[in-house]
Amino acid sequence: MFEDYLQDSHYFLTTAENNAKEGNIKNARRYFRASVFCTFGAMEAFVNYLADSFSKGKSIPAHEILFLTDRALVFAKNKGFVERTEFHRLEDKLRLLISKFAPGFDFDSLSWNRFKEFKDLRDSLVHSRDAEDERNPSDYKTLVRSGIKSVIEIMNNIMEGMSGRPLRKQILDLVPE
Repeated sequence: MFEDYLQDSHYFLTTAENNAKEGNIKNARRYFRASVFCTFGAMEAFVNYLADSFSKGKSIPAHEILFLTDRALVFAKNKGFVERTEFHRLEDKLRLLISKFAPGFDFDSLSWNRFKEFKDLRDSLVHSRDAEDERNPSDYKTLVRSGIKSVIEIMNNIMEGMSGRPLRKQILDLVPE
């Protein structure tokens, strides 16, 4: 699914940019927001896909699988150790995956910093306190383009570290220029 979400994100970005060029600011903002949400949905789906694969294959330590799948072991007096739901932040899961599979990754890099800025944008949209979206379409364009690029770069770093191969070309081609 993460590939579909990235393709959706690219579609919404292109549509937003076209609406902005035509002066339809309201629709431009609408499609920029959709692109942001699809991009983050893609990253979440990517991490969940990897976590599910590791869980099925038991190919990484159990405590890492629990962390990636939002579970934890707790001790219950009458039952012994039991699993319970314990949500973990996406960026913490990414840090685990990057540290494990791309240990040379620089968390001070432009890619990671752009990702954090993009996450701030997403958070400001999800947890908005504003009555209306007043963000300038040119600001959206800059933030969304760099955000999509950073998300794909991070996914690609993880994939190359895991399998020795990059993401599929059709996904890498979605990186905005």
